[in-house]
Amino acid sequence: MENAALLDPLEIEDLRCANSDFTMEVWNTVMEEIKNEFVARGISSMTYPQFLSLVMRVMKDVKGEGFTVQMGHLMDRVVIAELERRREGNDNAAGHQEGSDDLPLSFLLASLSLALNSSVADRIRVLYDSMLIGNEMNSSSSSSEGQEESTNTNNNDASKEQVEEMIQNLQSTCQLVPDAQIVETNSKVPYQTFRVGTGSELAQRAREGYGGKKGSQGVTRDGDGPVTLEDFHAILKSRTVCAWGECYIKKSSRTSTSDR
Repeated sequence: MENAALLDPLEIEDLRCANSDFTMEVWNTVMEEIKNEFVARGISSMTYPQFLSLVMRVMKDVKGEGFTVQMGHLMDRVVIAELERRREGNDNAAGHQEGSDDLPLSFLLASLSLALNSSVADRIRVLYDSMLIGNEMNSSSSSSEGQEESTNTNNNDASKEQVEEMIQNLQSTCQLVPDAQIVETNSKVPYQTFRVGTGSELAQRAREGYGGKKGSQGVTRDGDGPVTLEDFHAILKSRTVCAWGECYIKKSSRTSTSDR
């Protein structure tokens, strides 16, 4: 898996160091513009050029013409690979029709986070907030149609599906360590075989635990349902997800995190 990775950890570190001016303040300004430009109009997917054009425009407005994403070819690499993967999946699908190159906003934001120069705690928070954009769209849609929101829906929590999708995005953008992504297959004879797990599988293993007493315990109280920010932090830091190698960092508090 390490040899096949699109980015190695040193390249990601170089990308963040090269973008030392891409701070939380800039990210928050970008997010506000995304909400105004896309979310308010119910747009949840777009082409990479459309997304990047907005980001570049905001960056220039904030700090001038020379402000841009440095070493952006590394970000381009993971986006191009995702487009190719999706095209290949469409080509193999029965009754395939030529589609667009739109990508989910959650994937594009996960890709952009590669360049964000911040603490890990802030990075986790912006990813969590990125998932909640979907809740804002649903809330706006319900309000515009005169529908009452369900009392069981908490727009401040991410859904199980949103978390699974975000973990898949982090996996696709090389932000999970290779070891954590390996899961067992059902083939145990003559020896146990393994494969790369999906985002859904990794999230489920983190939340519910696996392997009995010799495996890993679940990190959330509820194995199936909405996920709080604290839960999301625990999932990303678990041995079965291990975003940015955080499962190797020993800390006294569940929500404490390393800064890089």
